[in-house]
Amino acid sequence: MTMEHLTVGASLVTRLTGELDLVAAAEFRRLADDLLDRRKVRHLVVNLERVTFLDSSFLGALLGRYKRLRMEGGRMVLVGTPPTVRPTLEAAGIYAILREVPSESEALSGA
Repeated sequence: MTMEHLTVGASLVTRLTGELDLVAAAEFRRLADDLLDRRKVRHLVVNLERVTFLDSSFLGALLGRYKRLRMEGGRMVLVGTPPTVRPTLEAAGIYAILREVPSESEALSGA
C-alpha cells in the first residue's frame, strides 16, 4: 500500500494505492491522525481509485477517522471506489454514513 497526502484549503486529500489490510490500516490511522493533528484541516477526502483490496481492519481505520472528524465538525468523503472494493464497503454499510463522489474536485467543492 502507498499513501499520498495533499492539503487543499481545509481538506486533506489522501490517495491510497494497493491492498488495504491490517498493516495498511495501522499506517493510515497513524499518518492520518498525525496530519490531522498538525494541519488545520476539517475534512478528509479518501481517494480509493487505485485500491485493489480492502479488509475489515481498514474499514475500522476509516470509521475511526470519520468519527473523529464528525466530532470536530468536519466530514469525510470517498472518491472513486473500484468495482472490486465496492461490495466490501456496501456490506459494511459505509455508504449509509459516508458520501462517495466521482472526483477529487467534486469532493473538494463540497467541502
